[in-house]
Amino acid sequence: MVVIGFMVVVGIAVASVVVLGWLRSWGKGVARTESELHEPGARTMTYAVPAGQDPAVLMAALAGAGYRAVEETPERLLVGCPHERDDAAIRELLDHVGRD
Repeated sequence: MVVIGFMVVVGIAVASVVVLGWLRSWGKGVARTESELHEPGARTMTYAVPAGQDPAVLMAALAGAGYRAVEETPERLLVGCPHERDDAAIRELLDHVGRD
């Protein structure tokens, strides 16, 4: 019985370490993306999130389309535009997501 209890405790500890490591890695990735988008030479655009729209849904749509974005405020996204004509494509994508 003691062995089973020990295995459960060790299993919970290992799972906790794995989850904390993943969360730390994810947080560093978000911070890296945010700093890259705020660099002086970065091509970006801001998008005003419509009232009642969840910014996470918009960010997921952008990530699915290959764009990087961060939430500056709950009402505004900062989106990386690697190419000159990305502004229109991003706005069309986000407007389409907002209508669904």
